[in-house]
Amino acid sequence: MPSSDTLFNSTKRVFAHYFHPFPLSIENNPPAKDYYNTQYLNKGGESNKWLKQGGYLRQRPLGVTPSSSPNWQQLNMEAEVRAAIARGITGFTFDSMAVSDATDSKSDLHLMLAAAQAVDSRFKIVIMPDMSALGADTNAVVQIIASVAGSPAAYHLSDGRLVVSPFDASLSSPAWWQNVISRLSAQGIQIALVPTFLGWSLSADAFAAISYGFSDWGSATVAGAGALEGDPDIVHSAYKKIFMMPVDPQQYRPKGFVYWEAGNSAALRGAWTDSIQGDADWIQLVTWNDLSESSTIEPVTDATLQRNIGTGFYNLTGYYASWFLTGQQPIITHDVLYYFYRREPTNAAASAQSQLAKVYSGVATNYIELVGCLTSPGVLKITIGGKTYTQNAAAGIVSFKIPSQPGIPLFTLSRGSSDVFSFHGGVQIYGPGGLPSAVEDLTYWSGSAAKSGICAL
Repeated sequence: MPSSDTLFNSTKRVFAHYFHPFPLSIENNPPAKDYYNTQYLNKGGESNKWLKQGGYLRQRPLGVTPSSSPNWQQLNMEAEVRAAIARGITGFTFDSMAVSDATDSKSDLHLMLAAAQAVDSRFKIVIMPDMSALGADTNAVVQIIASVAGSPAAYHLSDGRLVVSPFDASLSSPAWWQNVISRLSAQGIQIALVPTFLGWSLSADAFAAISYGFSDWGSATVAGAGALEGDPDIVHSAYKKIFMMPVDPQQYRPKGFVYWEAGNSAALRGAWTDSIQGDADWIQLVTWNDLSESSTIEPVTDATLQRNIGTGFYNLTGYYASWFLTGQQPIITHDVLYYFYRREPTNAAASAQSQLAKVYSGVATNYIELVGCLTSPGVLKITIGGKTYTQNAAAGIVSFKIPSQPGIPLFTLSRGSSDVFSFHGGVQIYGPGGLPSAVEDLTYWSGSAAKSGICAL
């Protein structure tokens, strides 16, 4: 990784969408007994509220040791900020869903502002009023925005304007937003509106006059990422505005029985490449920690609390964020292998829930993927079910996929007649009969290793 000075001095920005209902710890309990393990990951948790879905979540944050400090919530947020900076993330877009965020100094929003300032004053928070939750409540939106305007951790442009990026901004009209802008201006608060749309081109003409730039929520598919590659240029040339590009690792929503086919790591890598080649101004990682959509860049685990099964998307982000921010493809200084795979096929049985998830976008695929970041050419190997599959790989980044099958895959990098290093994937793969829990899990679990060992955060 380049130095933090190099990354923060870039004219570009990498933000990660922060969804505050899923902090590192909900109630400061030991991880094995906390709310994630006993309720959200339990198919009978929250008094069977999510029984038909087999439980609310399939992922959780890595466990943290309970703190004796009364300020434990902010301390946990500070840890998240440090983790984000370590992988080239320069700020969070903070999803605000209630006016209490503005009126309570101990709200998650204001704790995050304090956390960012405490860790690194260059790490900025973009306020994102969530219009799907706030509706047309002008007073609430004005209050939320105004409450962060004086914070040094809130992202301001060089001319002093406060950056505001409302989620699903087109739920309210440009005239409605002009009223919000005017009311804030009357308080001495000038804003730079960068609305996040569910399809930016549908609203661009209407919002152009009041916007500093546009953002799109995107989709966690290879085709969805590719379709946006030329959009920064369109926004630059036709509208003279900046564009915040979405980068989404995966989307699997147990609560809604739906998923987007990300193709293992392909959607993430494709979105980063398209952002770099398309000359996007900013990135929004979708998301840092929305566990209900399984779209997390943040390192995650499951009820076992293993610390090496949800690190792949996080670690690989460092490579691409460095490239995006510096404009130079990073030099690979040592060999690293990353894996991405589901622990069962997409059509596996799940008798403990009412139905199976359906693919919303893309075509369902079932592969084991090994991604090599190689200093020189080598041979990638995946061994499973008593058989070894190989692929010759050039130096650089190479993806190798084989059909998914039951077992625990062994991943190997070889050169000449010798193995450089090997390691096993962190989760077992089951066949069409499904998981022993009889609950569906379509998460792409991920991890990585180098010759020095397996990454366990």
